[in-house]
Amino acid sequence: MENTMVPRFGVSIDITPRGLPFAVVGGAGGSLGIWVEAPAYAVAVGALLVTFRVGVRVWRRRGI
Repeated sequence: MENTMVPRFGVSIDITPRGLPFAVVGGAGGSLGIWVEAPAYAVAVGALLVTFRVGVRVWRRRGI
């Protein structure tokens, strides 16, 4: 329980899909991984970052 991730107050993470088809991104990521002999986890992380737009916003509560 000590290594769990919990959301913090004032931080929002937005994950939205991009306009690319998943099959194209998966095929390109897989072929790139085979071509450069990269480990599977590195290819998966790269494909997810290409497929999804990840945004992190930090906001603060305004004072009274």
